[in-house]
Amino acid sequence: MAKNLTEKEFKKLIKKHIDRTNFVKVNLQDDLSVLGFIVKASDSFLMVEETNDFSLAGTKIIPYHRVKGIRHSASDKVSKRIYSEEGLIKLNVKIINNTSLKDFESLFKSIKKQDLHCIVESRKKDQEIFSIGEILEVNKKSVVIRNYNPVGKFDKKPRKINFKNMELINFNDNYSLVFRKYLTE
Repeated sequence: MAKNLTEKEFKKLIKKHIDRTNFVKVNLQDDLSVLGFIVKASDSFLMVEETNDFSLAGTKIIPYHRVKGIRHSASDKVSKRIYSEEGLIKLNVKIINNTSLKDFESLFKSIKKQDLHCIVESRKKDQEIFSIGEILEVNKKSVVIRNYNPVGKFDKKPRKINFKNMELINFNDNYSLVFRKYLTE
């Protein structure tokens, strides 16, 4: 959570950024960050419309406990002005409204219901794991994804990912939206 802010103040800050459609830098643990527009929040997650080179790059779900702080500096204000004046802030309200941020189980069930593939970045011990594919099953502790590799082939066995190991979730991004059309068995 942001330095020098109480939990209540931090949540108020998040709400302000959502209400004003502010361009922000969300600072995470491990010195990682996400640039974009916070579009929704809960006690469990932040939903950010991630950006890259003045385009919207997909929806990123960040577990709330991973957020160290949120920056909205002069350069971010300039970025927002450019996005706005270029007509580039085209948020998908349907996806925002149909995505549950209550908990991991409801989140993945809502992504599956929208027939979207997802990318899950997770960590098991010291190993970083990247998974991408269709959501097959969801329960209270994990999700099962039909993972595919960079050459468009499905893994022989679906990948089970425990929620406790998840760090970031992406969906509605160009990579998974386009690549899924070219998958082979």
